[in-house]
Amino acid sequence: MISLQRTIAVAILACGLHTQTLAAASKEEGHATADPDHARLTAARKAANELPEVLAIQQQSHADRALSHKAYAEYKSARKRSATSEDAYKKAFEEGLSKVDAGAVPLLEKERVAFRERMLNSRNAKKGSSDKQAPIKAEEDGIEEEEERPEEEK
Repeated sequence: MISLQRTIAVAILACGLHTQTLAAASKEEGHATADPDHARLTAARKAANELPEVLAIQQQSHADRALSHKAYAEYKSARKRSATSEDAYKKAFEEGLSKVDAGAVPLLEKERVAFRERMLNSRNAKKGSSDKQAPIKAEEDGIEEEEERPEEEK
């Protein structure tokens, strides 16, 4: 059963009297702002937020935010499904490969390791030499372009 105190609390919250009561209590305690510019700005903000065009745009903003959260959640679930199905494919492929040729699975793993090593080596080589070779390559390209231009003009 709902008590009388809870009923009164709900009624006060619904009417908005709690904000006026809290404001009056804070003024009595001396917490009120002494800055008239701040009070003026606060009043202007409240009035601006109550304008119909501002309220409409705020509601649209909230709706768009909700849609973006929903789209992101759908994206995450789709990404999980994609990863799961890709893992299932890899597992089924390896099982099928082992049925066809039992020695092919270790060879496949060997190729994967070799590919990873080549990619890492390539990446490291590119990082280490990109600073030195980029200007040289640009100069070489410039020389070739100059040589090609007279041929095109002929």
